[in-house]
Amino acid sequence: MILDGAGLASRLRQLRAEAGLADATPDAAAASDWNARIESLRAAQRVRESSRAAAEAALPGVEVARGVRCVRWSQAGLPAPPARLPWEPAAADGPLLLLDTETTGLAGGSGTLVFLLALARWEGERLDLEQWLLTAPSAEAAWIDAWHAALPSVHTLVSYNGRAFDIPLLATRQRLSRRADRFLDRPHWDLLAPVRRAFGSRWDDCRLATAERKLLGLERVDDLPGAFAPAAWLAFLRHGETARLREAIAHNRQDVLSLARLLPALLRVHAEPEAYDADGTALARRLLQCGERAAALAVLERTPGESAALARARTLRRDGRPREALAALESVDGAECSIPILEALAKLHEHILREPIQAHAIATRLSVLEPDASRHARRLARLQRRIETPLPKRPARDGGFKRTGPLEVAGKRRPREGNSQTV
Repeated sequence: MILDGAGLASRLRQLRAEAGLADATPDAAAASDWNARIESLRAAQRVRESSRAAAEAALPGVEVARGVRCVRWSQAGLPAPPARLPWEPAAADGPLLLLDTETTGLAGGSGTLVFLLALARWEGERLDLEQWLLTAPSAEAAWIDAWHAALPSVHTLVSYNGRAFDIPLLATRQRLSRRADRFLDRPHWDLLAPVRRAFGSRWDDCRLATAERKLLGLERVDDLPGAFAPAAWLAFLRHGETARLREAIAHNRQDVLSLARLLPALLRVHAEPEAYDADGTALARRLLQCGERAAALAVLERTPGESAALARARTLRRDGRPREALAALESVDGAECSIPILEALAKLHEHILREPIQAHAIATRLSVLEPDASRHARRLARLQRRIETPLPKRPARDGGFKRTGPLEVAGKRRPREGNSQTV
């Protein structure tokens, strides 16, 4: 049974009388004033709800559930990227799904809400975008159910810093609403990683707006910064203001379109890093991790600097191409050659090419440049002994010479102790 103000006062008087307490309830005039105040608050609440309902109807998109709106958008002329990116270890699993969110803060955790989620997929050369807007915090479960139904069963995520922020936050919201995490263990291409790899040492920062300006030539005009998106949503909830929330929706849409344009731009950066002043050595290192050795060597060959030469020589040496590795190191050799290059040359001559005389000459230079370094003195002494008492040699597989090991004499292997097998 629901009691109004007068009924509640009467019930309180009855309970106090049964308990033998003095009647301290207000008189009828005070009760009437209390009822009037409650009714005034209820009327103000009805006015706010009516105002917010009218404001919600004025927002873009259509209402798919109470407190949930969907804004659909299409952009033509955006060719779909390949299913395999050179800096990703695996190919795409299903269609690419571009993702970006707007939240009530950057702290993360259970106190941060996601009020806008953008999901985009390619259809040929057209990008179809859906923005799922939460217009009432109480409708979060319905909001999650709505975009769950729109997700393809198999997909590969594409985001910008989504691996560290968007996806963990969405996982938290789904968990709190007792929904399955639809992004769990999905392949994820986070474009912040290749941008940082290529330009982290070149640019002041690697924000999406910076990448847009430097790689896409795009300068946003009249754009609401993402930091103001939480205030825009709260202003809508409290006062029904929609102007800034519309700007936040447009900002979110532009973020997703920039993701679609960044994919081919990053492919061009990896193909011609010198044209974009990218860090070719870092790009090649990632290509090697992904098994793209030929592409990595091509990038290193076009990248100037000692770090690129060292990385190229190391790769060629591991591929069994020591003479090419030597040429890569000698291409930067000179009177003012750095210590790392000279050490790499000394190691290559001593351990791979089996040329102790050349290694001794380089070690002598190193001892002059760093007279206090004990490693150079040890190398010089070792090479001096090698030159004075050369070890027996036999032809190696690569056409050079290989030092016989402790169990090898004149091309034969000594039997180990206790082994009666005749060699």
